[in-house]
Amino acid sequence: MHSVSNVRSRLLALLNLLSAYADTLCRVMLFLACFGMVAVIGAQVFFRYVLNYSLFWSEELGRVLLVQLTFFGAAVAYRAGAHIGVDTVVCRLSPAGRNVAARLTHMACLFLFVVMAVYGFKFADFLSVQMTTTLGVSKRIPFLAVPVSGCIMALHCLCFLCGPPSSTPCVSTSDRQGREDSRA
Repeated sequence: MHSVSNVRSRLLALLNLLSAYADTLCRVMLFLACFGMVAVIGAQVFFRYVLNYSLFWSEELGRVLLVQLTFFGAAVAYRAGAHIGVDTVVCRLSPAGRNVAARLTHMACLFLFVVMAVYGFKFADFLSVQMTTTLGVSKRIPFLAVPVSGCIMALHCLCFLCGPPSSTPCVSTSDRQGREDSRA
């Protein structure tokens, strides 16, 4: 029995380590994509309005970078628990009920992430022969953000499911009302 527990804890430690590395990689991708987007769009504005010349490739590159920001940002937000949610019903449950609801939610998310990864890779293969209009690279390269982020979110999800029960903090209605009144 002790060895099964030891194997489980080592597996969870490995999952958490991989999740942390993937999160760090996503954060680096977010920084690079954001910096690149600001630089490209800034250069386009400068060239168009100051030099009266348009960079023909800037819009497509900006769109590609926005896709990277969206999907890798979703992975970072998922791991951080920063996605918005409606918790009106869940907060009325007992702590054990909230744990069950959280685990069911993560299982549904895991299903979605696996579908996103599997079909994302299939679609990326389909796109491999098509080239982007102005950048001249395979459409597969920018689209890989979808299945790769699906794999990363599935990894994060496995960490949540295999880890200890999470405590979902709920804010009472009176506390919410107090916050809204203080903002006004």
